[in-house]
Amino acid sequence: MALEDDIGLLDRLPTLHALGLDALRILAISSEQVRLEDGEVLFEEGERADGGYVVIAGAVQLQSSRDRSDEDILLARPGALIGETALVVDTARPATAIAVEPTAVLKIARSTFLRVLEGEPQAADALRKVIAQRVEAALNDLDLALPLFAGEGSGGPRAP
Repeated sequence: MALEDDIGLLDRLPTLHALGLDALRILAISSEQVRLEDGEVLFEEGERADGGYVVIAGAVQLQSSRDRSDEDILLARPGALIGETALVVDTARPATAIAVEPTAVLKIARSTFLRVLEGEPQAADALRKVIAQRVEAALNDLDLALPLFAGEGSGGPRAP
C-alpha cells in the first residue's frame, strides 16, 4: 500500500481519526506491514501485547478460551483495529488471532504510538476525549442495566 492509502485506512478508524492527519502520517510511516497465510497465528491469547494491528486485507479470527460457542468468535475484516488497548497500556492478549485467509495487517507498536502522543499534544488531547466519551457511554449503559439486576427474584441483593 502507498503511504496515502495507509493514512486513509488509519483515518477511517474512529479512535485514530481523532488524532489528526499529522499524527496519522507519522503512524503510517512508522508502522510495519505483516502478511499472514491462511491459518497463520498473529498472536496467542495470554501473550504480552506490544501494540495494535489494523487489518488491511483478508480476515483475522479472534478466539478466546472463554468463548462458549462459535457465535462468540469474532472476525476482524479490513478496516478493523485489533488490540486498541495495547496501543496505550501494557496488557496481555485476551484472545488468539488467526488469519482465516491470506491477510495483511499494519502493526502499530505501542512505543511508536506513545511517542506520537508525546510529540502531538493535540492528538493526545483528542484521544483523551474519545476515551472519556467511551467511559461515559459505558457508565450510562451500566445505569440502564442496573435495574435488571436489582429487582426481586433476579438473584441480586434484596431490600430490607
